[in-house]
Amino acid sequence: MDRRPLGTGGRLIVVGGGASATAVLHQLAQYADVRPDSVTVADPRPVGFGVAFGTADPRLRCNTSVDVTSLRRAGQSDLLHYLAGRGWPVSRSDFVPRALVGQYCRERFAETRRTLAARGCAVRHVTARVDTVRPAAGPGRGYLVTLNDGSTLEATDVVVAVGGDQPRMPEQLRAHADHPDLLPGPYPSGRLRALPEDARPLILGTKLSAIDAALVLCTAQRQVTLCSPSGELPAVREHLCRPARPAGLLAGLRALDPRSPHFDRAFTKLLVRAVRSVSPRPSPALGKQFGTEPEALQRLGTELRQTETGANAWQSVIAELIEAVNDWTEGWPRRDRERLLTRFRPLIARHISAIPVASARTLAQHGVAGRLVVRRGTPASLAPAPGGGWHARWLPEGPAEHYTHVVAASGYRPSAVCTHGPALLAFGAAACSPDCAPPPTDARLRLTPPGGGGPERIWMVGAAGGARTAIVNYLWTAAAQADVVARTLATA
Repeated sequence: MDRRPLGTGGRLIVVGGGASATAVLHQLAQYADVRPDSVTVADPRPVGFGVAFGTADPRLRCNTSVDVTSLRRAGQSDLLHYLAGRGWPVSRSDFVPRALVGQYCRERFAETRRTLAARGCAVRHVTARVDTVRPAAGPGRGYLVTLNDGSTLEATDVVVAVGGDQPRMPEQLRAHADHPDLLPGPYPSGRLRALPEDARPLILGTKLSAIDAALVLCTAQRQVTLCSPSGELPAVREHLCRPARPAGLLAGLRALDPRSPHFDRAFTKLLVRAVRSVSPRPSPALGKQFGTEPEALQRLGTELRQTETGANAWQSVIAELIEAVNDWTEGWPRRDRERLLTRFRPLIARHISAIPVASARTLAQHGVAGRLVVRRGTPASLAPAPGGGWHARWLPEGPAEHYTHVVAASGYRPSAVCTHGPALLAFGAAACSPDCAPPPTDARLRLTPPGGGGPERIWMVGAAGGARTAIVNYLWTAAAQADVVARTLATA
């Protein structure tokens, strides 16, 4: 099997079929000279879906605006173009249901398939998981991709675009993973809707996936409790768009010394200047654009009012901040970048992962109606109750409270892709320990195996490309990576 560039043939295998994979294929098809012999997408789920956009529940919205929720970076949002062409009355700042983005990805994949088929390229979807990627026998002979059904595929090029799809299971629940009243994650949301109307669920987590669970579960009769060590909900925003007037954050970050003892203060000053520079009118001091109440639902109400009255100019710098942090730290040693992000986290995490104002309004209404409670701290003990449900003790010696169900909504484990062992890449929790680092890549996102000899014709995109990118759970970042990969595949 000759290792020819895709412009003159070749066999491309894409591991994973979510939005990041779709972005690579969609952008690759824009190159008129790309004429691979075949393209195979390996994913048990339908192409274009995945954890992020695989829901059909209209209550679950993107927390990124249409402007930056796109498979392509060039020009106006491709999602906006897609929705406008189908009669959806949306603007670049709107937060649309995630189901619409899933459909957008599926249709773009179908268009890509037709485009490549017209060039003589067969595009197929294999509903299986990839176990390993190994070198084929002989020098320069490409790769063998082994699937979990025991079959193998031959490839000249491989794109790895798997995300983290395994929920984080709190340690105190791992021994009860098969309990019928335990939901290991909020998706698919149909499992939540199927709970009894008088259920009293406990949701472990207060971030984005927990918010989704609460939006689905809160009804007239259900009593829902969210909890986490911080007891903090995300901040509230009404848009996340590319700035019309960039605030110069990247240049500002590059002028800072992260080793300086004054770095935190300098970083805060940089953010304050940035917010002031983009504010369209006089706005409150940055410290007055956030709620300060210790109780999460009260703080949510304050930040909801600030957003509705335009008193949160900070939201206008978030898209630029994500880009600046990614560009500034691109290629840093992993430990240095993670150390820096740990220092950033208390200041910016709630705002990078803020929720749409419509979702915040619904949560606040559930809180006022008594259907939603947010607690700081997690149960000291959590055990199955006789006869069903769960007993939770919030203090070691305190009384037990009964919950009908527990929902683990503490996020997802990183994508399990490992570079240790005889294979170039091995996939799945059994092959990858929790301490494994993301596979190393060069500046063009090509795999560079730890033993040397690279780079390979294997590209890492999206969550799998986290070795060089700080903030990857963001479609706009994946679209940028897809541009690099598609351009390289088309020309190298």
